[in-house]
Amino acid sequence: MMNMNRTIKWDELAKIEALAEFFTEDFTGFQNLIEYHIEEFSKFSDEALDKFAKIRALEVTNGCTQWAFRESQPECLSVEKTRECMNLVMGFMKRSYLYFPSQGNIEFNAEEVSFMKNVQSLYQNAFKNQDKEAERIFYASSTAQFIVLGPARMENALALVKQDYETLFSSHFIEKGRKYIARYLAGLE
Repeated sequence: MMNMNRTIKWDELAKIEALAEFFTEDFTGFQNLIEYHIEEFSKFSDEALDKFAKIRALEVTNGCTQWAFRESQPECLSVEKTRECMNLVMGFMKRSYLYFPSQGNIEFNAEEVSFMKNVQSLYQNAFKNQDKEAERIFYASSTAQFIVLGPARMENALALVKQDYETLFSSHFIEKGRKYIARYLAGLE
């Protein structure tokens, strides 16, 4: 079980576009929801949190590539490369393991798999089914994960993604992922 010794700057988190609406609607309620998820996520071992940081680094980097493609951004990857990025990350999620060439297979235990499946279900309900409450819970959980994982663990995970998958995602999208995550980590002292 992890020891959380971080001060959270709630006003900074409230400035993040994806979270602003939820903080505006009910600041204390959303803060309490994030704190609940911090407490739950903090129960995982350091080893588990290292694995979760790696999957989050991959998910966010992939999300940046997918967004750029959908929005026809000038720097977007080709359709083939974008699909390859998505298939890599979604494959890891479906099979509940990660593979990094420099580290080999990284497997998740039953409790970790259950957590990942719950987050996937929240994501699907929020964004595929347009469920606003699921979106609120998803963002609270995601924010809590970044807070618990913290800057050092996330930086290590992003460095690993860069080292092992830069040729797939490109340095541009790995940096975009880093900047996305940095907004959440800026809410910590």
